[in-house]
Amino acid sequence: MSKLIVNNCQRLYGKTEIKSAKNAMLPLIAACILLDFEVGFYNCPKISDVLVMLEIIESLGGKYRFEGDVLFVDCSALYLYEIPCELASKIRGSVFMLGPLIARFRKALATMPGGCKIGERPIGLHLDCFKKMGVEIGMGEHLYLRADNLQAKTITLPFKSVGVTENLIMLGCLTDGETTILNPAREPEIVCLCEFLKLFGAKIKGEGGNKIVIQGVKKLRKSSVIFKPVADRIETGTLLLAGLSVGCEMELSGVNYVHNFNLIKKVFNNTCKMCFYSDKIYLKSSGAGKGLGYIKTAPYPYFPTDLQSPVMAYATTLNGTTVIEETIFKDRFSVASELNKMGANVTIRGNVATVNGVNSLTGQEVTASDLRGGASLIIAGLKAEGKTVINNLEVIDRGYYKIENKLKALGAKVERI
Repeated sequence: MSKLIVNNCQRLYGKTEIKSAKNAMLPLIAACILLDFEVGFYNCPKISDVLVMLEIIESLGGKYRFEGDVLFVDCSALYLYEIPCELASKIRGSVFMLGPLIARFRKALATMPGGCKIGERPIGLHLDCFKKMGVEIGMGEHLYLRADNLQAKTITLPFKSVGVTENLIMLGCLTDGETTILNPAREPEIVCLCEFLKLFGAKIKGEGGNKIVIQGVKKLRKSSVIFKPVADRIETGTLLLAGLSVGCEMELSGVNYVHNFNLIKKVFNNTCKMCFYSDKIYLKSSGAGKGLGYIKTAPYPYFPTDLQSPVMAYATTLNGTTVIEETIFKDRFSVASELNKMGANVTIRGNVATVNGVNSLTGQEVTASDLRGGASLIIAGLKAEGKTVINNLEVIDRGYYKIENKLKALGAKVERI
């Protein structure tokens, strides 16, 4: 098991480029199942979740290769429709394979997906929506899905599920008739998926809004494409919060600041200077600041749950109080106890965390229990006095590629052991 040693950092300085979004790459890789030709993706992060998704593609008969940071995926010879248990158990993103597998083979075989332990993320809604479109489902040790009579439907989601929206988009592309999704998720990663599919003749309208309409086609047409996915707004936000915490002068490139608007709005006047131009964000901060008041996580375009833990770490040494209400995942406050080991003052009541700022944190040995919680421990470690040892680094690797190298390039003293 790997560990990350994080030493106190007085300031981050320099430039860094943001990779393509993890939350975009996983459904994009799954969407390759719909294509019987090779496609490429620029600036793909070689994070563990991406690599597991590619292993699944390979297990189904597909191929992939990297040329530098460009990923090529070829599903022309795909012939299997069973997601291996040992791979599905590693990654929540394996659920994205179900829609395209049903669309291509009219059947799929899978087990329950894995991923971070941040509260219940049942796949029941995926299955309910599949049923409405004529998919027969058998459940035992495995999930058996069969669609001999696939039908386009109008489906209203009870909540804005990103994964369900993406699965229905991919399934609808090759389903005869008009599939309509009401109350869909609106994340930039969903818009990215639709832009990718439309390059090959998919007929999709309304992505990013409150109604998505997919007119099914018999086959997606071949096109030689190397696609540029949307930048990772969570990596962007994590690095911005790290710089705000310890003080910085840095430039992040390859980004769309609009995707981080709710974070930027919260911190914009907090003793920092922030400028936006082209695809870059320039940030200069003294490392000080006042409490952020009230933050409530909610589906895009509101404050993202994936930045809730990192913003909690930032708030631990601000002058004043920050109150965070988590509305997406009930167990996403588990990092609070680790931050408190370091001297933070975080109290949890139900789905609300109250962070009272303290003067300083002290380095301790702590453990990352989930991906974004692990990122928050890195932020805390950078500003803590002394040395912080973060166990279970593999969890962080699921979403941040060699994060220690990126931080070292900005002047931090971090080491993987």
